[in-house]
This record gives sequence, C-alpha cells and structure tokens, in this order.
Amino acid sequence: MENERPRDGSIPDFSIIIGLVSTQDRDRILETLQALRNQQGSHAYEVIIADRRDDPLSTRIDDGYPEVERVPCPPEMSLPELHRLALGRSSGTYIIVTEDHCVPAENWLDSMLEAFAKAPDGTVAVGGCVENGVHDSALDWATFFCEYSDFLEAVEEGTCTVLPGMNMAYRRSAFEGIDSELLGRGFWETSVHPVLLRKGLKMYSSNKIKVYHCKKFSFGLFARQRFLYSRYYAGRRFSRNQVMKRTIACLASVLLPPLLLYRSFRQIRAKNRLLGEFLSALPLLIVFHIIWAYGEMVGYALGEGGALARIE
Repeated sequence: MENERPRDGSIPDFSIIIGLVSTQDRDRILETLQALRNQQGSHAYEVIIADRRDDPLSTRIDDGYPEVERVPCPPEMSLPELHRLALGRSSGTYIIVTEDHCVPAENWLDSMLEAFAKAPDGTVAVGGCVENGVHDSALDWATFFCEYSDFLEAVEEGTCTVLPGMNMAYRRSAFEGIDSELLGRGFWETSVHPVLLRKGLKMYSSNKIKVYHCKKFSFGLFARQRFLYSRYYAGRRFSRNQVMKRTIACLASVLLPPLLLYRSFRQIRAKNRLLGEFLSALPLLIVFHIIWAYGEMVGYALGEGGALARIE
C-alpha cells in the first residue's frame, strides 16, 4: 500500500509538520515530500506545511502534492510559531517535526515506530542522526559541522536528553499540559524538552532514524543565520533584570570559539570519520565559531532583538 494521507477521516499514523521558511535552495522541500511518498512500509500520514513564503513554490506544492495541507502565514511568523500552528491542525498519533530542507531516509517512519516499540515506558519522543546531504565544497562541510557534528552517525543509542529538533517524533501525549505560549516562544528542544524531562518523561535516540541535511548556504546567509540564532539563544537565556548573569555570560563568550572547535573535533575523532572533510572546512569553521560567539555577546548585552522571527 502506498504511503498517503487518509481520505476517509481516519486518524493518520503520523502528522509531519514543516515550516516553509528557506530563502535559498528552496526546492529541497520537494525532495522532502517525494521521500515521504517513497517510504518503506505502509503508513498513513498527513503533511502540514505552515508557509510564511507563499510564493510560486507554494503553488507547485499545491499542484503536485495533494496530500499536503499548506497553511499561508504572515512573513514575520517565527519557526516555533509556525510549528505551533501546524501542531494545532494535526491529527496523527505521532507528531514529526522536520525542516524544509531535510530529506529523510527511506526507512524513516518505520524506524520511528521501531524506536517507540523498543524504548522504555514513559518515552514520549524519539529521534536520531543527521548526515550531510550537500557536500560539494568546504563551505558545505563547514556549515554542516558548525551545526550538526554532535548528531553525525553514530549517535549514542538509547535513552537520552538531547535530540536534533528537525529529526524527531513525539507521541501526541507529550504536548498534554504544555502551555501554548511555550510552544511558540522558542525552539522546542530548548523550550519544551526541558519541561518533558522535568516531568520524568523520556526521550530515545536511534541511528536508524536518519535525515540528510540538504541546504546549500551561501557564506553570507549562513553567517547571518548563525549570528541570529546565537543572539536569540543568549537573549532569551536570562531575564533583562539578571544583569550580573548577562554580564558574566557576555564576557565568557570570548572563550566560545576554541571551546566549540574542540567540541567539534572531539566528535569527529570519536566517530572516526570525515576527518579530511573537517580539516578542509576548518578555516571557515573558525570564522563561523567567531560569529557564533559574537552573536551570543550581542544577545547577552542587548537582548534577542527580534532575531527569532528571522531564523530560517
């Protein structure tokens, strides 16, 4: 049986929610949707795309992928707000979050069900690893290593506290009792996941749950996005009246570049792969780590400054 959205009003196995936000390499969403059609096994699913671009690509999605529910959204709506909106329109037993440039492996849905079956009682979310799907240049590797070296295969399997936010499935029950405002305030791995863990609920990691990160960034776009995410993170970390903590964190940000570089190198050595690619990307990676640190310094000193709404 072909994977498809139920047409009889029944509850689908999966609701896959995506924010359509990319300004470069935008056609990747079509690869995502095709990969869902090509999934192994027999799974009823729905795709809900919260779309803040609403341009000719949106029309191509409407015409070519009738299984998709596309919801036009204001251009200033942030990614977490897009996810919250899509979640509110979902009906699946499991809620999957991914991005508009991530292409899942053929066994993605099968592997998520398998992970839930193997995971201990109390597990409400599963996730996996992230591989680089665009690697034509040192810049491609630098942008990937900067963000996802922690999640390269092989990740540690089993119960965990950290999962990649764009390669996850949640039981619908995970969102029971979660304030709607929290869902739109920030990325769920930093806003929702701590709440789940404090409740004593569990998350589970499996290398079989794999996506390929396929966005080809220009240097300028990635530098801006890295700065924005860092400013958003630091600006939201402490309240405005926690002046001393903000000051200390701002000053400590100068230590970030060597610490980040060491962390990435340690991950590559531990996984025993891609060392040559890492070395070729090293000069650019150092630049991105400096931008990362500068973004955090600005966030601690001046606040988030609307950065969240500009992240893609």
